[in-house]
Amino acid sequence: MRINIFENIQLVHGATTILDAIRSVRLHGIFIPGTISFQSVIVAPSITAADGTVTISFGLYSLNGSTVSLANSASGSYTNSALNWLTLITSATQDISPGNWYLGLLASTSGVSFRMIQGLRAAALANGAYGGVFVRGVHSVSTNALPASIATTDLNKEGSDVGGGFELIFPYILISA
Repeated sequence: MRINIFENIQLVHGATTILDAIRSVRLHGIFIPGTISFQSVIVAPSITAADGTVTISFGLYSLNGSTVSLANSASGSYTNSALNWLTLITSATQDISPGNWYLGLLASTSGVSFRMIQGLRAAALANGAYGGVFVRGVHSVSTNALPASIATTDLNKEGSDVGGGFELIFPYILISA
C-alpha cells in the first residue's frame, strides 16, 4: 500500500506549544503502515525573539540491534517569532518501506536562548534502561549535529532529569510525498 502523508501524532488532538532549551536529539519510534516517498518533512516551530534564528535538523533512523542509524536527514532555519510551518527537504529522496522507524529531531539557536515547537508531552517515567523494545528517548549528549548512529544505551527515557523537564517533549512531524 502506498501512502502520501504520515503524521507521528495527531496535531489537532491535544497539541501543545512546548519549550525546548537543550541541544539533545529526541527520538520517537513510529510505525509507517505503507510505502511513502520521503522527500520533505514538516514541523511547526516558533521562537521567542524576532532577531533570533532556530535551525531544525530532522533524521530518519532505523534500529538494528541496540543501535539506531541515520537513514536520511533534512534541515532548515527559521527566523520569525510567529508560529509557522517549516518544510525541510531531505538530503536524498527515498522510498520508506512499511515498518518501524525512528524520527529524530534536533534544534539549535542563534541570537535567542530558547525555542518553541508544536508537539506533545510524554508520560514522565523514571530514567534508566528500557526493559524491552526501545520506543523513544533523549540522547544523553548535547550536540549541534545529528549523529550518524546512537547506541540505545546512550538514550534516556522520557521523564529523566536531562534539561530540567524538557525531555518530555516529542515534536509534531509530518512526512509528505
